[in-house]
Amino acid sequence: RTRMFVSEMMLINIFYEGEKADELGLAGIMSAAESSQIARDLLLAEETGVHYHVCHVSSKESVRVIREAKKAGIRVSCEVCPHHLLFADEDITENHGYWKMNPPLRAREDQNALIEGLLDGTIDCIATDHAPHSFAEKNQDFNHSPFGIVGSEYAFQLIYTAFVKKGIFTLAQVIDWMAIKPAVLFGLTVNRLNVGDPADLAIFDIDHSYTVDEKKFLSKAENTPFIGRELFGDTLYTLVNGKIVWQGGNQNGSLADFR
Repeated sequence: RTRMFVSEMMLINIFYEGEKADELGLAGIMSAAESSQIARDLLLAEETGVHYHVCHVSSKESVRVIREAKKAGIRVSCEVCPHHLLFADEDITENHGYWKMNPPLRAREDQNALIEGLLDGTIDCIATDHAPHSFAEKNQDFNHSPFGIVGSEYAFQLIYTAFVKKGIFTLAQVIDWMAIKPAVLFGLTVNRLNVGDPADLAIFDIDHSYTVDEKKFLSKAENTPFIGRELFGDTLYTLVNGKIVWQGGNQNGSLADFR
């Protein structure tokens, strides 16, 4: 049976090596720390025939080597996180732990390469890298806080607001990247809206905006730089096998309106 190897970049410094790192006086992580490991692993994947999946791609060089590997027939897939699609290092407003993530936010050209990679099929899917930490842990500077931000509760909303509403992605593409493709890649069941299939559904309000409020998170953590951002796509209902397991508090109407 063909095996799968999943690689997640674990980097030793705390910030992308660029002008913003110099401005804030922080140690930088070279993009090559990520892309060189991916390049090495791609050669091993080619040699062994395994399916190699790369978590949290963040640099233009990584996108380039994965694109070339796919052209060469190497079995590789990869994912990108919403925060790397929405931010570059120059967007960081302060030396605060809410901006510290692994991999770090990189240059604007890296951000653009990630968007391109999704659109041309180099990047297969979008994943959150949800990493909750307590307020005390993250309410510190880069040097003292742990890596990671939360993202599961508003990942779709971020992508929909920033890209679908602006005509950069289609809604069908986003559903494919966030729901269908991950299941296909890992051999999971892909549920569709067919008679007799389990009704595993999420229903979103894409017409009205709401503001990200850390006090309303279901997660006990609130470590994210997206607090206060206006988003579209608030979750109204989540159904598992036809039963409502989550119902938001701000929706108009009832589930019957969606039948």
